[in-house]
Amino acid sequence: MNKLRFIPLLVAGALALSAVPASAATMLDGTVGPGFTMTLTKGGQKVTSLKAGSYTFKIADKSAIHNYVLNGPGIKNKEITGLAPMGTKSATVTLKKGTYTYYCSPHTSSMKYTFTVS
Repeated sequence: MNKLRFIPLLVAGALALSAVPASAATMLDGTVGPGFTMTLTKGGQKVTSLKAGSYTFKIADKSAIHNYVLNGPGIKNKEITGLAPMGTKSATVTLKKGTYTYYCSPHTSSMKYTFTVS
């Protein structure tokens, strides 16, 4: 009989665990401009590789002649910032294993960078 008293506690515990929100996306910071520059950092460090998962790209667009575009597995030429107006924009995406490129579409020959996801 004493064992039956624990069933409601177990059910309540299971419900509480199922109500835990999914982990938030990891924040990545980037810039495009001024001049012909682009960056992507995580915690102040240049991004060269990441683990697969959910990421929020927060991009500060500092030039009206550039945009910030992301391309890779499952993401086809996603424009995070446009050519105008300038300002800060964010986009949350799920990165899968593979190689990703971020670039400025009008200036791809000089503004194109890659990172890998494992």
